[in-house]
Amino acid sequence: MDRLLSVSQAARMVGVPRRLLQQHIQEGHLSAFEGHIRMSELHKAYPQADSDRSGMLEKVNRIREAALFKSTRDGRRDPEHLATELQRTRVEMGRLQDELDGYRLLASETEQRLLELQERCNEREAMMLGTLVGWFMNQLKLRGKK
Repeated sequence: MDRLLSVSQAARMVGVPRRLLQQHIQEGHLSAFEGHIRMSELHKAYPQADSDRSGMLEKVNRIREAALFKSTRDGRRDPEHLATELQRTRVEMGRLQDELDGYRLLASETEQRLLELQERCNEREAMMLGTLVGWFMNQLKLRGKK
């Protein structure tokens, strides 16, 4: 029996972009029926078409989803899934740590510049800036800067 394939499935099967198959359909090089292409029609234009490739991704995804559903349904988690999640969490923690280090460096540089600016001000300005520096340093201390 001649299978009907969606344009997306057919494109994956032959390894070309979907828009290229749509262009072939519009130009009349391929015939389609309600947005689907017959396997025999695809083989005429692309003899290398491999029917095993077409639904493989969908099959793998369905199997993976079923396994994930089963593992969470009975209260146990798949160790491989947990390892993947742990790795993702480690990467995200590393990214967040880098971001935090950047903010700490910014706060330190800001503190230093405020102190330098305070030294160059007259007495009245230095007092006002001193209030700001005191507030800033207190906020850093409250937020865990050591």
